[in-house]
Amino acid sequence: MNARTLLAAAAALVALAGCAGTGAPAPSQAFELRGASTAPAEGWTRAENSDIPGSVVYLAPRALVNAADVQRASAQKDAAGRAILIVQFSPAGSAKLAAGTRELRGRQLAAVVEGRVTNMATVQEPMTINTMALTGFASFDEATRVAHRISSGK
Repeated sequence: MNARTLLAAAAALVALAGCAGTGAPAPSQAFELRGASTAPAEGWTRAENSDIPGSVVYLAPRALVNAADVQRASAQKDAAGRAILIVQFSPAGSAKLAAGTRELRGRQLAAVVEGRVTNMATVQEPMTINTMALTGFASFDEATRVAHRISSGK
């Protein structure tokens, strides 16, 4: 993956926010994107936001996309040597992402990896991308393990 693609994926993450799947996030689910808020809302699940340690976030009841919507996941290192997870959505997953983020314009989107909020961003525009880069991994090995789990459907 070239630097331009990674930059576009990183920019897309900054433009994030979502809501649609079912139930509360669970560690058994390898990956989800959910609508998020810093204020409690009825039916939304409280979670710790590891993107900002010590902060709390509330997650929408349904996932916008999840691991089933991912065509390919891989671990890489960014320019600073930090582990990142590159997620490439299937055509159907990309369509779900675009539709969900269209509804969430101006609101927050959270990336939930194994039940842990790893990234949050405000959706500026509908996300019409098929690739996204996620940060928040302790090591390259952890990002690799998660990528394998997403790709294998477990």
